[in-house]
Amino acid sequence: MKSPLQVRDTQRIALNILKTIAHICEEQDLRYFLFYGSLIGAVRHQGYIPWDDDTDIMMPRPDYDKLLTYLKRSSSRQFPYSVFNHEVSTDYPYMITRISDDSYAIDMDNEKPYGLGVFIDIYPFDGLGDTMTSALKYGMQGDRLSSLCYQATRKHYAVETTTSVLRKILKFPVFLFAKMIGKDYFQNKLTNLANRIPYDESKYVGCVVWLSGGEKDIFPREWFDTFETLSFEDSEFRVPGKYKEFLTKVYGDYMALPPEKDRIGHHNYAVYKK
Repeated sequence: MKSPLQVRDTQRIALNILKTIAHICEEQDLRYFLFYGSLIGAVRHQGYIPWDDDTDIMMPRPDYDKLLTYLKRSSSRQFPYSVFNHEVSTDYPYMITRISDDSYAIDMDNEKPYGLGVFIDIYPFDGLGDTMTSALKYGMQGDRLSSLCYQATRKHYAVETTTSVLRKILKFPVFLFAKMIGKDYFQNKLTNLANRIPYDESKYVGCVVWLSGGEKDIFPREWFDTFETLSFEDSEFRVPGKYKEFLTKVYGDYMALPPEKDRIGHHNYAVYKK
């Protein structure tokens, strides 16, 4: 039986995907930024967080849509990776896009296989509104729908990261309800919810199809109106102009290392070379 790849191996593979997408974005004049753990990695480690098992970038919705259109028109020679989102893969369970190297296979815990290899995540950001109150109200619609969509695509019920006793009690009936309705219903709802408010005309922005952090995941658009470049592994990539404000809001003291017991990846999967 083949042994799974180590985290450092998958990071190197994902880095090549990231370089390709960043090059296309630069060439096509599309906005993109390192995001979440990848952004912390650039700031704190000048590369990947040693135990991080995914790669995240954010794109404003207009640029995200242009990138997907460009990739649809590209030949396999120009773009040797696969695009996964709910529009191109009927089994795909999420509303963000993943770019995958299909030379590898992933065995996901509690998730049906849909052909994904080593990947990077691309989060589309939409306009959310001109007040935090209206942005939060709109964003929480997306959070509820994406949570139901997630439960609808699990193979079996699992407590996972839920800690609240009340949430644990409610989670099982929610799981049954979501499985009964099915992911397509929730993905269609999320499609209709996204892109209602133009990104470039909104004071507040966020990923309405994956707003799991509530107010913590809603940001002033001006934080992303400019960019800097930071070293990441052997390259340089764009980061938000106000990346320090972003990281402080999401993570607090982002330069402090977590306790040693928490220095683990947060995706439950194993990666194999095909």
